Parts: sequence; C-alpha cells; structure tokens
Amino acid sequence: MIQKRFMYNESTGAFFKRLIWIVPVVVSMLLGFGIGKITEFDAATAEAQNEGLAQLTEEFNALKAEHRAIQAKWQSELLAQVAITLAAESNGVKRRFVDFLEEIGTPGTAALVEMLRAPSEQVREKVVEALGEIGEQERKARRSTDAVAVGLAKALSDSSEKVRREALEELDDVRPVSPEALAVVVPALIAVRTAGSSRARSDALDVLGRIGETLAKNGHATNDIRDALIASLTDKSAKVRTNAVDELSDIQAASAETFAALIGMLSDESRAVRRSTEETLIQLGKKSAAVATPMLADALESSNSAVVRGHIVDVLGALGEARTESSQAIAMVVPPLLAALQDVSADVRRNAADELGEMHANLPEVLTALTHALNDSAKVVRRAAQKAIRRIEKTK
Repeated sequence: MIQKRFMYNESTGAFFKRLIWIVPVVVSMLLGFGIGKITEFDAATAEAQNEGLAQLTEEFNALKAEHRAIQAKWQSELLAQVAITLAAESNGVKRRFVDFLEEIGTPGTAALVEMLRAPSEQVREKVVEALGEIGEQERKARRSTDAVAVGLAKALSDSSEKVRREALEELDDVRPVSPEALAVVVPALIAVRTAGSSRARSDALDVLGRIGETLAKNGHATNDIRDALIASLTDKSAKVRTNAVDELSDIQAASAETFAALIGMLSDESRAVRRSTEETLIQLGKKSAAVATPMLADALESSNSAVVRGHIVDVLGALGEARTESSQAIAMVVPPLLAALQDVSADVRRNAADELGEMHANLPEVLTALTHALNDSAKVVRRAAQKAIRRIEKTK
C-alpha cells in the first residue's frame, strides 16, 4: 500500500508538473483567441458605429440644408411682400430698404426685383446696383447667380436708359452661364441692342459678346448671339458696327453666315469698320480656311469695288501666309491671287504681288506670273513683283 501510494503520488506529481506547463499554454491560446475575437468584434462594432454615424451625419446635413432652403424661401417671400407694402412710402424709405436688402444678400433678391416697379428712377437704379453687388458676391463664392441675372434682364426693359445702362454694366459683372439664366438674359440683350444711344447699343453688344465668348470656350452653341451681332452690322453708328465685327471675332463665329456678312462689310463707308472686318476675316479664316477661302475667291471675282477687292487680296494673303506649310491651303489661296495680278486696278495688282511674296509661294506658276508682272504698266506693280521674286528666291 505504501509503495502503490508512492507510485501514485509520483505519477500524480508528474501529471501535475505537465499540467502546470500545459495550462498556461492553453490559457494563453484561449486568451489570444478570445482577445483576437474581442478585437475583431470591437472593430466591427466601431465600423458599424462609424457607418451609422456617417449616415446619420449625412442625413442630418441634408435636413439642415433643406431647412436652410425652406427658411431662405420663406424669408425671400416675406421680404417680397414687405416690398409691395412700401409702394406708398417715400423714396427715402425705399432706398433705405434697398440698402437693407443688399446687406442681407441673396434672400433679398426677390424683394429687389419687386422694387424694380418703383416709380422713381433713382430707386430703380439703386435696386439694379444692389442686385449687381449681390450677384457679384454670389459669383465669386461660386454660387448660383440665376435669380440676380433674371432680375437684371428685367431691368433691361426699363423706361430709363440710365437704368438700362446700369443693368448692362451689372450683367457684365455677374456673367450668367447657366442655361436657365441665359434663356432669359440673351433674348433680353438681343431685344435691347437696338434701343437707346449708340453707346448703349454698343454696351449691349459688349455683354452679348462676352457671354458668347464664355459659351464658345465651353463648347456651347452661340448661333443666337452670332445672328444678333450680324444684325447689328447694319446699325447706323460706325462704332456699333465696328463693335459687332469685333465681337464676332471674340465668339469665334467661323461660319458661312458670318463670312458672308463680313465680306459684305468690306464695302462699308467707314474705314475703321473695313479695317476691323479685314482683321476679323483673317482671324476667323485661319480657323476655317476651307469655308472662307472659296467665298473670298468668289467675292474677289464678282465685286465691282477695287477697295473691296484690295481687302480680299489682303485677307487671302494673310490666310496663305498663316498656312504656308499646307499644300492644300496654298492650292486654295494661290489661284485667286494670281487672278488678282490681272486686276484692272493697279493697287489690287500690287497687293497681289506683295501677298504672293509674303507667302513665299515657291511655285512655278507664281514665279511665271510675277515675271510677267515685271513688265506691268504701273511702276508700283513692277516694284512689288520684283520684291516678291527676291523673297521667293531667298526661300529657295
């Protein structure tokens, strides 16, 4: 019994020794597994909480934005109603209210538009100034200026030229670009381009041109603006006609309609208009030589005016000079210039020789025609031909 007990105790001791070693390992494994699971659980919980919190935050922000929009709408409508009640008040009260509306900004826009009905020209002019100030602030903050632009477009039909001029100036600063605003503003500008003094008509074209330029840069159509500018080419003021030509260049209206209208302007009685027209034809023709060149060649052949033919030769030469690396462009430009070397006007013949030399048109038919021109009856033509041949030979 004593031996068995001893043996038992010995084996038991060994077992407990092993157990002492095994237990910490197992506990460590279990703890590690448990801690890992707890960590995973905590991470999942935190992620779920973060996702829930983000969603709640997004929904809360949307509610706040909706609340602000509703609040702004009610505020705007309330102020517009207040503006109506001021109809019988003095102009001093109305002007102070305009100052207040300008200070609060966008919520006061509807009330300001309502106050464009005020009988006083001074009040209406102040309203337009306030609208412009709000619109410029909104534009700089990259917020919508539609409401302001529509209000300013309404002011373009005001009975006072002073108010209309102010509205044009403010529209130029606001620079509406959205389709919704432009659908109102552009027709209003087109309607006013024939109203008032020549300066006011020219200002209207300036704003139309700048809007058209922005549209063209963004790849949008400018046909309505182009047509309005073309219509203004018949304005009685040379200044307005010149401005219309320049704005056609700015909006890059390189179309057959534009070229036809501009070629017709080469016979304008104003030298300034003709000069601007020539420059615009060159500018637009460089972008669309395939359209412009045949039309210019036809006009060169059909025109009875030596002045017009001289301008056309200048334009054709500039187009050829700009595209001297293109054999197709040379092929289009050279034939009408060679024909111009036979023109009845010595000035036109001289122009043609000059332009062929400027182009460095190193073609056999060009050198042959210029050599014949060395025997021209006009000294200016002979000298121009000689100079052109030297330029071409230098290129060789």
